[in-house]
Amino acid sequence: MQNITIPYNEETLALAREIIRDVRPYTPEQLAEIPAILATKARYFWANDLNDWEVFKDVYTDEAPEGFRVSMGGGEKHLTPDEQVGLNQWSIGPQENMVPMHFGHNQIVQFIDDTHARVLTRMNDRHTYKDNGEVYAGWGFYVDDMLKCSDGVWRISYVRLSYGVMENQLRCIKNRNKG
Repeated sequence: MQNITIPYNEETLALAREIIRDVRPYTPEQLAEIPAILATKARYFWANDLNDWEVFKDVYTDEAPEGFRVSMGGGEKHLTPDEQVGLNQWSIGPQENMVPMHFGHNQIVQFIDDTHARVLTRMNDRHTYKDNGEVYAGWGFYVDDMLKCSDGVWRISYVRLSYGVMENQLRCIKNRNKG
């Protein structure tokens, strides 16, 4: 087992600090929106683990003026929701050979306005390969920008993931690094 400690992305860390320092009380209207916002992130984890790519695609939106964006340690990228689904499918590999588990907890919602929010989520993931029991696991946090879309559903417009510790590597990363 090889543990790798990774410095958090400084921009994402600064956003996380901003969120935990924001002590403004929620309005009754905001309190009513929080369950739907948190359910979007829960759907993200469940859809990933259950290989439900239609639901996974539905948690994202490109309705934001900047389009859909993602930052997972390699800088900001502008993608379509379909491209993000493809990246996730590639990174977790064939589902029939892996049991992925993603967990989000200690969540804080910061409202920007009535249709924009930011969510800080502590995360850990664990991927176990069925053929040999090898495990890849990671710990870190997400800072997601959420948008209440034209259909009234909250979706993710910007995913930021910053790992702090990784145990081993996903096979697709190992194989990419070999070649």
